[in-house]
Amino acid sequence: MAPSSKAKTHVLKNLDLPSILEPAETPSHIAGTKVIATLGPACRDVDTLVDLLESGLAAARIDLTWGSLEYHKQSLRNLQLASQKTKLLCAVILDTVGRELMIRRDYELDSEGWPTHKEVLEIKKGQELVVTTDETAVASSTKLPISYPHFAHMCQPGDSLFVGRYLVNGADQSSLYLEVKEVEGQNVVCTAVNDAVLDGLLTTDLPLLTQLDEEAIKMYTKEFEIDYINLTYTCSGLDVHEMREFLDEIGSTQVKIIAKVENLQALQNFDSIVAAADAVVLSRGNLGLDVAPEKTAVVQKAAINRCNLQGKPVIITRLVDTMVEAPRCTRAEATDVANAVLDGVDGMLLGAETLRGRYAVETVRTVLSICRQAELAFDYEEHFEHMITSAMDVRHHPHRFAAGLIICYAGTGRTASLIAKYRPTVPILALVVPNLKSKGLSWELEGRFLARQFQVMRGLIPLLGAPMGGANSEQMLAEAVSVALKRGLVRAKQHVVCVLSVRGDFMLKVVSVDDRQGVPADQRQVKAATDPFA
Repeated sequence: MAPSSKAKTHVLKNLDLPSILEPAETPSHIAGTKVIATLGPACRDVDTLVDLLESGLAAARIDLTWGSLEYHKQSLRNLQLASQKTKLLCAVILDTVGRELMIRRDYELDSEGWPTHKEVLEIKKGQELVVTTDETAVASSTKLPISYPHFAHMCQPGDSLFVGRYLVNGADQSSLYLEVKEVEGQNVVCTAVNDAVLDGLLTTDLPLLTQLDEEAIKMYTKEFEIDYINLTYTCSGLDVHEMREFLDEIGSTQVKIIAKVENLQALQNFDSIVAAADAVVLSRGNLGLDVAPEKTAVVQKAAINRCNLQGKPVIITRLVDTMVEAPRCTRAEATDVANAVLDGVDGMLLGAETLRGRYAVETVRTVLSICRQAELAFDYEEHFEHMITSAMDVRHHPHRFAAGLIICYAGTGRTASLIAKYRPTVPILALVVPNLKSKGLSWELEGRFLARQFQVMRGLIPLLGAPMGGANSEQMLAEAVSVALKRGLVRAKQHVVCVLSVRGDFMLKVVSVDDRQGVPADQRQVKAATDPFA
């Protein structure tokens, strides 16, 4: 059933072009929109990861599609070191292979263990090419061995096939379109619709998880702290439930699930996917193969709208392809990123730009800079016409008291994510206080996962407190305000709205910031209430 509420169309309030053209001032707070980088040869060393984190990177993605398990383990180790050096939180997202079909090609490993191919495959328009399930076949410009043994049974004359390079982007030529002429046993005989130069891992688009996926998830969740599974080719809410059952079986109950929407079937089941998943990725490259060009912008806006209304983080891909090779994005790419922010997107997922791009750090800085400026123009007051009234005091207090910051004590994350759903004009500092929990003969610290998982939610800035004292203590509040002042999230004399829970009731506490290292000077109002979100 379609939601009864709808998001308002964005209207730009400032129409004064001279003032818009003035040199952009960098806001004192971190951009609300989050940027995620795919780790690969161009950015996996510790020094580059440090630069990325200090530039504002919120999360790192490990894609199992390409590269050995050991290669990705080293990337995760490097990320741990970079986080320790910078003392900055970074969420880890593990991307599954899933239903993606691969062209089998011989490869060699470079000095760091990254798979490479010596030769490219050149295809000419109009030539005949065979896609085969023959395991003895060798990949060439006339024959492509495919990984799925039942592929031929799926095809019939007249079908269109797409073969693309891993993380293909609009700036390269590794996109091949084929038309099926006939099916002969194991062979699918096709005609090339266009010229193409195929390099790297080649994919064409079936179990939800491959054996590699299951092995990697079990291995990495034991050795590292994985925050999200990015479920490739999610087709319905049932896929998300199946993934959750697998995570529960292996004891990874703290890992959340991002549903990756990549085809028409997923769009048709979008409501069930959003309801079941913890977050959604719109894989715009693959969606572009199923959706007509004239429909893509409307589909994106509608999908983002649905996620916003449900309070589920929504992330988009394929952002600044040009920056794989160039230090600056195009006008169209910059406009695309800004418009996505105005539409209400939570995060931007960089793929080839950081995995193999020449300007990984510059790309993160550029995208964040565009997001910051778009956020300054975002119509916070009118964006949600029905939800503002249901947000009640939590949503209106920042304006009533001219507050500069919201601090939310986060236990389960529900309150913080609900506040973020309504897009307040000020940053939200989500204070997470870890708890020691007994685990057999050992102890584990609960809370770190939650803090990092906030990294994909727009407007939320997680702060991991020390595992000591009461979560609602005055001392903890004073320390949080002090940290916020040092980070430039709030200024002296501004008000801070604090949201906390006291014996099951919600309390809103408004304090003003003192000049003395941010210690709350006076308490302007305390209001106790039942759950304002019920």
